[in-house]
Amino acid sequence: MNDSVVLYNVNDLMKLLKVTRVTVLRYINQKKIRAFKVGHSWLVTKDALDEFIRLSEQSHGWKT
Repeated sequence: MNDSVVLYNVNDLMKLLKVTRVTVLRYINQKKIRAFKVGHSWLVTKDALDEFIRLSEQSHGWKT
C-alpha cells in the first residue's frame, strides 16, 4: 500500500492552475484552497487541490 502524500507549493500551483502567485495566495487566504504553512512556505495536498478544482467546476459549470 502506498501511503505517500503529494504536496504542492505555491510555484507548483501557479503552473498547474495557470494563475499568478498573488491569485494562489488569495485562494489560500480566502480558504478556497486548504493549505498549511511549513516555515515560510505554503503547501497544499493533492486532495485539497482536487477538492478546489471540483468545487470550482461545480460553481462555474465547468467540465473536465
